[in-house]
Amino acid sequence: MTHKTTKEEVQEILSDGGKSESAKIETLESMRESRRAEMRAATESPMVADDDVGDDLKIIDRALADLHAGTVSIEDNGAATL
Repeated sequence: MTHKTTKEEVQEILSDGGKSESAKIETLESMRESRRAEMRAATESPMVADDDVGDDLKIIDRALADLHAGTVSIEDNGAATL
């Protein structure tokens, strides 16, 4: 089994002609929440490294912006949590 980078995963989602735009947005938002959880875990535990999760989030956020998703998380407007 090969490991895909976030960039490859996002490109695959965006180029999937069988998925509607709303399905692509839903998949990307799910990925975003997963990466944010990884980032929170990395900041709360000395045992976990963030391993460029911030870069992954930028890729996902850029794809969501390209789809005009208007994704908003409670963490985006609240106090700094990461």
